[in-house]
Amino acid sequence: MPELRIPADDFQIGDLVHTEQGPVVQVRAIKRGEMGDLTVNPGDDDQLDGKVWEHATVTRTA
Repeated sequence: MPELRIPADDFQIGDLVHTEQGPVVQVRAIKRGEMGDLTVNPGDDDQLDGKVWEHATVTRTA
């Protein structure tokens, strides 16, 4: 599975996001808000918050 460095706005359901804090988070839901806000897995223990233009390393299985 290749690792990609992509903007958060390109996240897809099923992507594995490699966070700087260590844990890998699987994208199950994406919520886009105002002013470029983006939330991955809103309301879950592994929720990630950021901006659509921020880049992250992901592993994409498909």
